[in-house]
Amino acid sequence: MATRPTVEASTKDSTIRVTTRHDRSMLMFLLQCLLRPFHNHIGRSGHSRPKGSMEIKPSPIGTKRCNVTHRVVCDIHVYDMIAKEPSESTTKKRIYYFGGGGWQTPPSSQHWGMCSRMAQDVPGTTVSLVSYPLAPHNPAPDAFPWLMRFYREIMASAEELGEKIILAGDSSGGNIVLSLILEALREDDQNVDVEAKSAPHPVAIFATCPSTDLTRNNPDIKKTQKNDPMLTVKFVKSTAKAWCGDWDPTDRRVSPVNADISLLTKYGVHVHGITAGYDLLSPDGVLFRKQLEENGVTGQWLHWEKQMHCFVLTYPYGLREAKEAVDWVADVLKEE
Repeated sequence: MATRPTVEASTKDSTIRVTTRHDRSMLMFLLQCLLRPFHNHIGRSGHSRPKGSMEIKPSPIGTKRCNVTHRVVCDIHVYDMIAKEPSESTTKKRIYYFGGGGWQTPPSSQHWGMCSRMAQDVPGTTVSLVSYPLAPHNPAPDAFPWLMRFYREIMASAEELGEKIILAGDSSGGNIVLSLILEALREDDQNVDVEAKSAPHPVAIFATCPSTDLTRNNPDIKKTQKNDPMLTVKFVKSTAKAWCGDWDPTDRRVSPVNADISLLTKYGVHVHGITAGYDLLSPDGVLFRKQLEENGVTGQWLHWEKQMHCFVLTYPYGLREAKEAVDWVADVLKEE
């Protein structure tokens, strides 16, 4: 008989509420054992993607319970997902989702599935999956200014439509949304005395297993490698290098740990997220979460020991932990 999951929540007076879990199902254990021999191949892009934003074909898992429409914003392809049986809500909410993949692969069927679930589970919400420019042909020095123009355009449009905006992403996608918003807030803060009206910003960020420091210098990364069934130090260093291009990996635009975190508090942007104990990116993710706490940023975080990188994306395969994590995500987003 399975043991009862242990859920611990932080009790200290903090703006960041952390829920910590330690349980692991036999099915998840077996999956991790099966993946380990192939960790030098999992998640690898296989070939370089072309310059620019790719037009992609919606996955059946995304269209089964959602209507999907395609539009182009600043030459970036966006796929809007609305539940075929939407929940009644007076709130107009939109989640822009940036899928992970080492900055080098387009959204997978798992990303389509995650977006579909959010569109179904969070009342009044449209989920917009973003096909952003990919490395190595679109490294950060080229892609980031382009993404910033995209960000400004979607925020201006949301203000006109009266939509609440949440930017979400996993892994490298989580890196992009954190970096974009922090840099935009920095620019806005510098221009606050110049503009009569402050620029619009999202109500929240949701980052799943985000990549937060592209130097990969945290000594705990190597300590975590023995337990990570998916990622290797060599791989995460290579993907970081491909995205950074000519930029130094300490640049705040690629490593959000080096940005001014206090701006999130100043402008009232909540930051939620997930970290996993058997994930090479977790040590930096936890450090970033602690920075949020130190700067008084409001948010809810789930840390699940013995879980692998982006384990939440495995829910279509019946993994209990993934299903419960997806339910947790939906509950957090409903509050925004």
